[in-house]
Amino acid sequence: MAHLLDALNDHVLLADGATGTTVMALDLDVEKDFHGYENLYNYLVRSRPDVLRKIHRDYIVAGVEVFQPMVFGATPSVLAEFGLADQAFALNKENTELLLEVLEEFKGDGRDRFTVGPLGPGTKLPSLGQIDFDSLEDDYACQSDGLIAGGIDALFIQTCQDPLQTKAAIKGAERAREKAGTDTPILAMVTMETTGSMLIGTEIGAVSTVVEPFDVPLMGLNCATGPREMEPHIAWMSEHWPGLIAVMPNAGLPELFEGRTRYPLTPQELADWQERFIEKYDVALVGGCCGTDDSHIAAVDAMLRRRAGNGTRRPVRAPRTHHQVLTLASLFSPVVLTPKAAPLHIGAGCVASANPAFLTAVEAGDWEGCVALARAQEKAGAEVLALNFAGLDRDETADLETFVSRLRGTVNAAIALEADDPAALEGALKLYGGRPMIGGVDFADGTDGTGERLALARRFGAAVMGRTVDEDGPARDADAGLRIARRLYDLACGEHGLAPADLVIEVQTWPLASATERAGANSTLDAIEAVAKEFPECQTLVSLSSLSAGLDMPARQVVEAVFVEHARERGVAAFIGDVSAIVPAAELGSDERRAAEDLIFDRRPGGRD
Repeated sequence: MAHLLDALNDHVLLADGATGTTVMALDLDVEKDFHGYENLYNYLVRSRPDVLRKIHRDYIVAGVEVFQPMVFGATPSVLAEFGLADQAFALNKENTELLLEVLEEFKGDGRDRFTVGPLGPGTKLPSLGQIDFDSLEDDYACQSDGLIAGGIDALFIQTCQDPLQTKAAIKGAERAREKAGTDTPILAMVTMETTGSMLIGTEIGAVSTVVEPFDVPLMGLNCATGPREMEPHIAWMSEHWPGLIAVMPNAGLPELFEGRTRYPLTPQELADWQERFIEKYDVALVGGCCGTDDSHIAAVDAMLRRRAGNGTRRPVRAPRTHHQVLTLASLFSPVVLTPKAAPLHIGAGCVASANPAFLTAVEAGDWEGCVALARAQEKAGAEVLALNFAGLDRDETADLETFVSRLRGTVNAAIALEADDPAALEGALKLYGGRPMIGGVDFADGTDGTGERLALARRFGAAVMGRTVDEDGPARDADAGLRIARRLYDLACGEHGLAPADLVIEVQTWPLASATERAGANSTLDAIEAVAKEFPECQTLVSLSSLSAGLDMPARQVVEAVFVEHARERGVAAFIGDVSAIVPAAELGSDERRAAEDLIFDRRPGGRD
C-alpha cells in the first residue's frame, strides 16, 4: 500500500466529514446507547459499534480515502471526567481497529485508503495555566500509543486553540512514535475563530512559525468557521507555510433554527469552496468538520473526479516553492527577520545584569514592574526581548518561570531566553507558546553546556543565538570569529539538526571607550562580513551595549547609530541593546558622524590611521 505522505505529495486526497455532529443528529439515548457516559462518542465502540460502522461505510461510499476513528478528545485527562482515564489507550486502539475492520470490507476495489488518528485539544489550555505542559504531553503520548497500537497510518493533531497545546501534542506524538519504532507521520490542524485568530489570540503566522521547526509535513485549518472565513488564513499559508496544506471547514457558521443548531452550507457550496482552495492555494487534503456529512463529502468527491479527468479519481498537485527565513513568534504574532529591509532590534532591558531598574524590580519581587519595563522596551521598538536572570544570588529557574508566565500574554514581541542552568531554560520553554530564541550558546566551557542548549532548542523548536566565544575566550579578530562560527554551525546544524536559518551568530564587540580595545570595531566589522559571507543562510548579531559601554548617553547614541549603519553594510542582521537609545544615523550632523567614525575606525591625530 502507498504511504500517506507519498500520496499527498502526488495528488489531492479526500478526508471524511464530521462524525461527532453526525452522531449528535441521531438522538441516541444516554443510558441505552452510551451506557451512562453522556455524549462520550469514543465509548460507542463498545456500546454501539454498529453506529460507528455505518458512519465509516457511508463515507467510503461517498468516496473518502482518509478516515478518522472516533477518538477525538480520547485522552486520559478528558476521559477522567467520566472515570475512564485508565481506558484511554484501549479506547483509542479499539476505535482504530474497528475502522480498519470496516475498510477491510472494501479492500477488493483496488483503492488506497488511509487512517489518521485525530488528537483533539482537550478541555484545558496550558497558556491559560489550566494544565501544565508535561501532563498534556503525557496525555497525547498515551492517546498516540493506543492509535499506533491499533494500526493508524498518521497522527492528526486537530482543532488546536493554543500553540503551547500544539507543541505538547507534537511532543507527545513524537514520544509514542519513537517508543513504537515507527515512521508514523504527525500532521496538524489549527482552529481560527471568527475573530481572525486562535481562541488564545494567536495569528496564523505565529502558530505556523511555532509548528514549522518540527517534523510536521502537513498543516491546515479545521472547525470553528466555514470556508469563507478560512480563506485569508489559507492564502497566508499558501505563501509562507513550506509543507502540505489541509482544509476541513465546518458547513458554514452554525445557526439556531427551531431550537436546534444547524449548519447552512450545502454540499455543492462546500465542493465549490474546496475547488477554489485547490486551484488558488494548492491544498493537498480536503474534507469537512462540524455540520458536514456524507452528502457534503460526496459532492467534494464528484468535484475532484471532474477535475482529475481521464478516468482518474484525483487531480495531480503542483508543488509550491518556499524560501526559509528566520521567524520567531510571541504567543500572538510572528516576528520575521528581514535584514535587507531593517535590522532586528533585541531589547536588553530585561537582562538583570545590564539594567539596574530591572534588577531592582526583580529583587523587590515587583513582577508587575518587570512586565512594565518589558512593555516599555517593546513600545520603544524592541521586536525581541532578551530575558536573563543569570549571575544573581536567587533561584534562576523560579525567576525565569515566574516572569515568562506573566509576560507571555502581555507583549507581541518574541523573547530570547538565556540562563546559566539549562533546567531553567527548559522550565521557561514549557510555559511559552510562541517561538523563542535560546541565547548563551558558546564554547566557553567546552561543548557540554552548548550541547544541552542545542538539544533544548531542537526539542522545543526554538532558534539559537550562538556567540563567537570558545575555551580561549571571545574571538579577537575575524579569523578567530570565523573559526568559532564554523564550529557553532557544525554542532547546531550538523549534529543537532537545526535549520541554518535558525542559527544567529553573535560577533563579539569591544568597548570603544577603552584605550586598549579601540581597534576592536574594525575587527568586529571584518568578522561580521566574513561570517555573513560564509554562512548566508544564518544571520549575524552584535551587542551595541558592549560596544558603547563607558560612553555617556549622547556619545553612546551617536556611536551606536553610525556603527549600525556600517555594520549593516557588512551584513549584520540584528542588534541587541537599549532600543530606546537608538537614533537614526540620518539625523546626525556631519561633525557627529565624523567624530563617531574616528572612534569606530580608530582614526587618531598625527596621521596614524
